[in-house]
Formats: sequence, structure tokens, C-alpha cells
Amino acid sequence: MSTLQEIITCPLCRKTATEVPQQCNLCHNSFQQELAKMPSVVDLTCKTLQRQTENSITETKPLRTELFRFPIVSFLYERILPPLWAVGLRNSGGIDAELRLCTEFFGQSPGIVADVSCGTGIMARRLAKWGKCEQILALDYSETMLSELQQQMQLEGISPSEIIIIRADVEALPLAPNSIDAIYAGAAIHCWDDPTEGIRNIYQALRPGGKLLATTFLKPYPSIVFQFFSPEELRHIVSTAGFHSDSIQVQASGFYGIIKCIK
Repeated sequence: MSTLQEIITCPLCRKTATEVPQQCNLCHNSFQQELAKMPSVVDLTCKTLQRQTENSITETKPLRTELFRFPIVSFLYERILPPLWAVGLRNSGGIDAELRLCTEFFGQSPGIVADVSCGTGIMARRLAKWGKCEQILALDYSETMLSELQQQMQLEGISPSEIIIIRADVEALPLAPNSIDAIYAGAAIHCWDDPTEGIRNIYQALRPGGKLLATTFLKPYPSIVFQFFSPEELRHIVSTAGFHSDSIQVQASGFYGIIKCIK
């Protein structure tokens, strides 16, 4: 059984808490300082971990990523989108139908599950209430989304130990190779700066036999702010990222794409 110290890595040196040197020249011990905040939110973005160095990283993200960092967006995301999804914007049945996809695909003993680009943790919270996961990690680039997740967990009586909350960039995913049993990335790929790099990092984090369930919106939605894809393009992205073609399923449900992969 992996511990969190063996799962969570520094995105700069790629070492876990059990491997990182006492004096790390890359993060200057900010990785260990962030981990000490658990079960509160830990910030494992590269920019934050390099804030003590002279050569700090300048992170520039496209609007489709930065948009979700605005507090008003996080507030509306939690309160307006679920009802819209339920009437068919996302898929028939909305987030509850997506939860069924997760539980059926991940199985009754899913092990360690990561909700990547979790937003306000709409799925992570449902998985916690399902009660079958060994551990749940919720990761998102937006600190305001994660703050909303914390508030909703308190309202719903979900213990901080049930969902480990991490601010992270999918393109520098702070998860050790071969450490996660199942990953969910719901309605997220169209928001990422580099979808192939994001899926590649997810592939590396999954254990052999690990499962990815990802959903996104499809063309002909225009790629103005968000970047949309055809089912064929999604298949190409996940295969380029490392998944074998025989283990990839891409299904189109109207303008909604559902990706299932096994490592």
C-alpha cells in the first residue's frame, strides 16, 4: 500500500517526500513545507515551489486555464453548471450519470483515485460519499476552485482526510510514476494548455492496469477560448501520450466525448 509520501512528488526534482534531499537545490525545501500543510490545501505548482529562488519560473497560461481562477467563476461553477449538466449540457443525466461511468469503469475496489482538474470537486466529493476508494486526491490549477471544494466538503460533512487537495498543473503533475490506480479528468481536456502533455503525465502516474476516464466537449464547438477536438483527435492524443490503441475507447455522445483507457 502506497503512502501519500510515496505518491506525491515535487514537480521540480520529481522526487517524493521519502526521496527528496534535505537541502533541495531546486525547491529550497518549499516542497516539504507545502506537504506539512496537509490536510489543508498544498500548492505544488512550479511557480510556488520556486518562489524562494532568484530564478523563479514565470508561468503563463492561456485564458481557457486562467479563466477558472476568478472567484466569480468558481462560485458560479458550483451553483449553475450542475443543473445545466443534468438537463443534457454535459451528457444525459449529468454528473450523476458520469459518476456511474466512474464506478462501473473503476470497479468496486478502485484503490487510490485522483480527480485531475477537479474544479470544485463535484466528482471527488461523490466518490468520497461512495466510500469505496482507498484514497482520493483532488488536483486543480485554480486556487479559487479548491477553496470552493474545501467549503463544500465542510458543508457536506466530508473529512479533510478523505480528499487530499493539491493545487497542481497537469503539465507538471506532482504524482509519482506508477502510483495511482484510477484517474478521472472530467470536462477538462479542452481547458488545458497542452492536452498531450497532460495525458502523458496521467499515463505515467497510473500503475500498470490503471484506468483513465476523461470527458470533454467536442467539435463543432468552436475553439475560440477553449480547445475542442474530434473523437479521432482525442484518440490520437491519448495514443501519443502512451496508451496502447487496443486499450483506448473514445465515445461521442452528441457534442460530448468520453474517453476510457487502461494502461
